[in-house]
This record gives sequence, C-alpha cells and structure tokens, in this order.
Amino acid sequence: MKNRIAIITGASSGIGRATAIRLAKKGIKLVLNARNEQKLNALKEEINQVIGANICELVCGDVADSQITGLCITAALNRWQKHPDIFVASAGRGLPGTVLTSEASQWDELIDTNVKGTMYQLRNIGKIMLDERIAGGDFVDQPFDIIVIGSSIGRNVSPFNSVYGATKFATHGVTEALRRELGPHGIRVTLIEPGLVSTNFQDTAGYDGVWFEQYSKDVGPVLVGDDVAKVIDFIVDLPGNVHLDNISIRPTRQAYP
Repeated sequence: MKNRIAIITGASSGIGRATAIRLAKKGIKLVLNARNEQKLNALKEEINQVIGANICELVCGDVADSQITGLCITAALNRWQKHPDIFVASAGRGLPGTVLTSEASQWDELIDTNVKGTMYQLRNIGKIMLDERIAGGDFVDQPFDIIVIGSSIGRNVSPFNSVYGATKFATHGVTEALRRELGPHGIRVTLIEPGLVSTNFQDTAGYDGVWFEQYSKDVGPVLVGDDVAKVIDFIVDLPGNVHLDNISIRPTRQAYP
C-alpha cells in the first residue's frame, strides 16, 4: 500500500475527506482536490500530524473544469515520478426539488459538476491507467482502481429529488460503461451508491434541514462519511483479480430509495 498513489476529488469534506484520512493511515500517498483551499490545507495538516510525514499534494479547483484532473495527475507525477493507481471521484453537488419545483437556474451548474465533471475525471484518469496497463505490469499484484461516488437515487427513481437523481443516473451509466471498457485490461471501475449520509452536503445544496432531521430519525442512525470510506478502504485492499463493481450502502432502516 505504501507504493500506491491516490487522487481524491471532493476531498475537503464528507466522504472524500474521510477517505483521505483512511487511505493516508494505510501509507497511501495522496493528491487531494477540492474547491475550498482553506479546508484542503487544514486536511493536509491533520494528515501530516497523524502520519508524521508529508504525504499530500493539493490541487485546488472545480472538477467541472476539464483541466483539473490532468493537474492532479501531473502533481502526482512531479512529486513521486509515478502516475496514480487509485482515483476516487467524490466531488459533486446536490439540488433539492423536482423538474417542476427545483431552481432551473441551477441546472447548468449541477450538470456541469455531476455529469460533465464526472466524465472529465473518468476520461483523464481512464486514459492514463489504460496506457499504463498496455505498457505492461501485473494487474493482480498491482491493481488499478477507479472509484466513483454515485447515489441510491441514481438507480431508484425519486419523485421528490428527480433533477439531482437524473445526474446520478448519468453517473451510473457512464461508470458502468467505463467498467466494461477498462475491465478487460485489468482496471477495476467501481460505483458506490450510498443512501442517506449525514455530511455538509445537505446544507451546501440547500436541502430542508427540518426535513432531513426528521427523515434521519425515521431511518437512522444514518451513515456518516467514514462508513463509505471503510468500503473504499476494503476495495483497494483486494487483490487485482477481485472486483466489487457496484456497491449499494444504506442505513439499515432505510428501505427506499
């Protein structure tokens, strides 16, 4: 694990942040991306104190920018003279409401981040990993992992949150297609679809706090970011010939979506 390098987008909070801390404890070197530079720097300092070494590079920027993933890859190459072999696409944003009730002025930004941003990430890292595999190497002993954070409503239609859900349906489709494209080359592509997770995601996206608190009581205890990070930790620890390609994780009492 100490020879592995991971890029994590959306690393400043929630699932991305929890994943960064868990992977760092395994000795994995990290390139961390998010839009909030202050939070990224704070995370880097926390990891450095826990690990006792500087194992992080930071790339501040929005994944909706087609160049950001390339900058993350370059940061790994410049620091460690090696391309990353783990990529966690955790960056994303939400939007409450349906096609009828959501704020249409925010649709473009939502699609840019959750759909185009995901495709930019997968395109950039997928090409690099494919070139590495074609060049040689044992995929069993040296696994390559692309892990995408989707959502349970990217597979189960929600009549209450349909616009955000549509972007996660797109995430599901493009991730599964990439798995079928890269799997035969020994590259693992995994989609994780969490149910209700308590992070700052809900506040940032503008979801109703009273509703969220009540729903959390109805189906809770709900997940936290580290619950999903534990799954990612498990995935990257598997030998390269073993692949969990699609994982749904929910609070035990959350029946739907």
